[in-house]
Amino acid sequence: MKYLFKKEQLKFGFNMSQYVFRIGEIESMSGISARQLRYWESKGIIMPLEREDEQSGRIYPFKMFIRIMMIKTYLDQGNTLKNAVIRVDETQNFMRPTHDILSSAFHGLVYEEDMVYIDLGDFDTDGNQRLLAYQKKSGENQKVSYRIVDKEDLEESDE
Repeated sequence: MKYLFKKEQLKFGFNMSQYVFRIGEIESMSGISARQLRYWESKGIIMPLEREDEQSGRIYPFKMFIRIMMIKTYLDQGNTLKNAVIRVDETQNFMRPTHDILSSAFHGLVYEEDMVYIDLGDFDTDGNQRLLAYQKKSGENQKVSYRIVDKEDLEESDE
């Protein structure tokens, strides 16, 4: 078994702080007008990033884009803005620990015989075995299976 990528190699691509969007980009991606976004801002529902350069245009971090899209989803379902924001806040309170746990558990991608596994870290307290997760068929509703392997059987990737 060989690592395709270790967690450290994937950090740049998964660093969401590097993804920022101008208000016009948010408008075109979400279908929410810039005027509506500015209204949400005035109510403290969303916040643009503080600009460190001399430009004054609003920019939003990726996390704020996700928040905007979640609010839009709840509005599209018939919720009031107030209820949509409450539901988003509740959802995000559960998403934070879920994200933190999954980020900590993810150690890399392992490849063997046309199968990709996710290394979920040490299985035993001594750190001799690793827990790998995989799907025989890919897809959101497909069963996840697990495999325990000896840590010494995992080869480092070529960097």
